[in-house]
Amino acid sequence: MNALASAADGKYKPSEGWQRIENEARRAGTDKGGRFGASDVRLETILERSMRVFLTTRAETLNSDIEGALLQIARLLKAHSVTIYIAPELLTRRPEMLVSVAYDTPDDLEKTVAGFWQDLGEGIAAGTSSEADETAAQKRVRECLGGERLSRIPVINDTGLTGYLLLTFDHGVPDLTTRRCAQLGTFAQLCYLLKDRMHIMGTLEEREQLLRQTERLANIGSWHDDVLNDRITITPQAAAIFEQDESTEVVNLARYFEFVHPEDIERVARTLTESMTERKPSDMIYRIVPPSGKVKVIHGRAEVIVDGSGQVIGRVGSVQDITVKQARENRLRLANTVFEYTMEGVVITDAQRNIEAVNPAFSTITGYSEREVTGKSMSLLQSGRHGPDFYARINKQLAERGYWRGEIWNKRKNGQVYPQWLTITEVRNDQSEVTHFVGVFSDMSRIKESEQQLKHLSNYDSLTNLPNRTLLLSRLEGAINEATVKRRKVGVIAIDLDHFKHINDSLGHPAGDRLLQEFAQRMRQRLRDSDTVARQGGDDFVIVLENVVSEQQVANVADIILDLLRTPFDVGVGQELHIGASMGITVFPDHGSDVTQLLSNADVAMYQAKQHGRNHYKFYSNEMTQAVSDRLELGNQLRVALQSTDELQLYYQPQVAVDSGRIVGVEALIRWHHPAQGLIAPGRFLPVAEDNGLMPDLDSWVMEQACHQIARWQADGIDPITVAVNITQPTFMAGGLVERLRRLLQVTGIDPAWLELEITEGALLEPSSQVLETIAGLKKLGVALAVDDFGTGYSSLAYLHRYRVDKLKIDRSFVQSVEVEEEGKVITNTIISMARGLGLKVLAEGVETEAQLNFLRENGCETYQGFYFSRPVPVNELTLA
Repeated sequence: MNALASAADGKYKPSEGWQRIENEARRAGTDKGGRFGASDVRLETILERSMRVFLTTRAETLNSDIEGALLQIARLLKAHSVTIYIAPELLTRRPEMLVSVAYDTPDDLEKTVAGFWQDLGEGIAAGTSSEADETAAQKRVRECLGGERLSRIPVINDTGLTGYLLLTFDHGVPDLTTRRCAQLGTFAQLCYLLKDRMHIMGTLEEREQLLRQTERLANIGSWHDDVLNDRITITPQAAAIFEQDESTEVVNLARYFEFVHPEDIERVARTLTESMTERKPSDMIYRIVPPSGKVKVIHGRAEVIVDGSGQVIGRVGSVQDITVKQARENRLRLANTVFEYTMEGVVITDAQRNIEAVNPAFSTITGYSEREVTGKSMSLLQSGRHGPDFYARINKQLAERGYWRGEIWNKRKNGQVYPQWLTITEVRNDQSEVTHFVGVFSDMSRIKESEQQLKHLSNYDSLTNLPNRTLLLSRLEGAINEATVKRRKVGVIAIDLDHFKHINDSLGHPAGDRLLQEFAQRMRQRLRDSDTVARQGGDDFVIVLENVVSEQQVANVADIILDLLRTPFDVGVGQELHIGASMGITVFPDHGSDVTQLLSNADVAMYQAKQHGRNHYKFYSNEMTQAVSDRLELGNQLRVALQSTDELQLYYQPQVAVDSGRIVGVEALIRWHHPAQGLIAPGRFLPVAEDNGLMPDLDSWVMEQACHQIARWQADGIDPITVAVNITQPTFMAGGLVERLRRLLQVTGIDPAWLELEITEGALLEPSSQVLETIAGLKKLGVALAVDDFGTGYSSLAYLHRYRVDKLKIDRSFVQSVEVEEEGKVITNTIISMARGLGLKVLAEGVETEAQLNFLRENGCETYQGFYFSRPVPVNELTLA
């Protein structure tokens, strides 16, 4: 056995448990030398030491601890080898553990013992066999382990044989006594129990780990409350939900309430009290405030535990973080509210365009109930106004962009065809497959009606219902074209009522308006239907006579006008009024070849009529060319002024918030300080600039000066404002505006959000590629766009949407008429309402009285400018604080 001990000692490294026992034996003096003393150590001592080691064994040290015990048993019994073999699955015979202490453990030991196990049959009793009486299987095991005799100690549990403790001995070594066989059987049984315990503990640990993973995935933590000792045991996930260290295992009720949201503490405490008092489960949703300060929403559930006497001794439950879930539910609830109560119609279809759901607004607009359209194709609503190409374009854009937006005509249940502003959006699943379409639309019937009304108002004078300047220019252009073809003449009569201002000043604007209305009615009744009678503004009228054969024919009409004025006017002031008129006449092609020239020369002739006594008319003649020469000279001087450093100057008129009275912007207005003539009004030199093609130069000058002034204001740190700069139609249409402005912004370094460009309605009438590129470029630069003098021309609402205009400026003529005529109020209110409906800002120009401002305030206008607050002033007189 010394050889076995030496060999084993050479291979064997004691486990932590046996190293501890060895140290204890050495300190106690029971170590007699060698590994764990001499051979006189009793088997009981070895078993007792094994028990102490096994008390602290772990799954990873179990085999090593058993090996240490087998080594000592082998020494004590002078065994050639000791092997323990446990296979708890009796039917499969699958080995689970094999520990052997021998001279050398053969590589095929496990296979040999497995064969031995298969040959056992019913022989499960302990025993020792020698070469003479052993079976073939026993012989193979003994020869594999070495030795002359094989002793078998069976390991038996409730299900039968589960393993063997096998010992081999050499000749001369005594057989095992019955007592020792019993002791070794107990030891082997203990090894089996340890292995079984490790298996159960491993299974429990795996299940606990699985439970923790499940809790983490579900964001659910669990807990157990020892009510009697105020100890709440929590799982790691419960700790994580409350943002505590996951190693935290125990808290108390007071600590728990530190996390409950202050507004929910009373409710949570009341629920817990009711649960314990009434011994019933609790289920509540409440908020907590963990250390991060981010409020979480918690779903807590619990049941009470009672003892035999019915006393509550504990509670068990779970907590789940449902913050994200509730936020999602809130969004869904909000979306459903919007779906149900929005004023826009909403329809949801499947991928084949069959209707699945509609909202109440859909039914209100179309007349169809949800039951009537569910499952039906969207083609049910088609009006027949659009051909296949129209719907093909919609489908193409949906495929390319995922949405389509535009104007479409559909049909109500009663057959009425009406316009919609419709947005269709694709809905795709995780596989990018189209599953649904969502359509959101609004009824544009009223907008279309307003558009038609606005179109009329933009072409006709609101006071007299005569064509305004816009329609006048159009009709005069048409008359010239037709006269050119037919070789006829066109007569133009410019009319200005003499001293009309005196009537307004002395009798009031209502009296003046009634006079204008009566005069317009007289002319319209007296002249031919083919003749155009237009009001340009104020007391300025223009008559266009078509199919004229001579100047005398035009003169006869002028005499008719003078004759109409000989009859006094009753304007409701208790007295009759007499008024004259000065008229200037031009004839195409004698006095001009185009619209501008004819009107301009007619104005010159009218001015000459005024200069020569009023209340008569004059034809344009070559003697009047001096006025044109003066305009040309003024144009040349304006070119020089553009190169000067001090003749041109910017004045600024404040733009004021209606509600607060705070200055929110200014409009930059050019003024000309002529070295000889003094301050020249814009109304005089701007037409000259337009005639001489100088407007782009003037626009560039104004834009440059305004940007440099913005840079100074931004450097001074004033609060952001809007600086509006007028861009005339020639500049806007010519191209190059975006690039000039881009360079200017780079040079000045200003925030482009301060700059607003005002363009006229005329620039929007022709949606050329140049216009579209210019507008897109300006928006990309971050510059705002406003439509100046809105309502005096014609702008399609669709164009306002298409060009992404930011603001509408109501023309001063509409604003100043709100005090004196109902139509002015209607127009102004219509523009304000339309702007708000389109999501545009709105500003009123020319506000001169408190009554005008009050009207604007009552009707929701946002900002205004005008003499009521301030005239345009130089920058050094402007106060922005």
